[in-house]
Amino acid sequence: MIGALAAITAVLYCVMAVLLVWKYGATRDAGFLWLGPPLVLLPLVALPLALWLQVGVDRLALGQQVNAFPFTLVEQGRLTMGGLLTWLNLLEHVVWGVLSLVAVLALQPRRAKDIAGRGMRDGEPSR
Repeated sequence: MIGALAAITAVLYCVMAVLLVWKYGATRDAGFLWLGPPLVLLPLVALPLALWLQVGVDRLALGQQVNAFPFTLVEQGRLTMGGLLTWLNLLEHVVWGVLSLVAVLALQPRRAKDIAGRGMRDGEPSR
């Protein structure tokens, strides 16, 4: 079940990547390329990390030793399991937020004059 959801998620993000490249090609707005890291790259990198995290949490729950940071913090009692999961979740959101902010700031504003001018060049009356 988890593997199927991961595969569906990967396909959705690949479709999103194709659409972002297509929008860039249509508009030449580099902001669409900057949307790639937060909307495509980060989630695709997060999928294998989530599976790795699941294995580590399962091992800790069974009382087995996990010799990998940040699981060692839980083993040493410096962090609870809930604290670890919350910390990792918030860290992912901070990275996503910063990348998204950069992407949104990189998007070019569309001016009414540019849209009207493009319509006339394409042989369409401007609206």
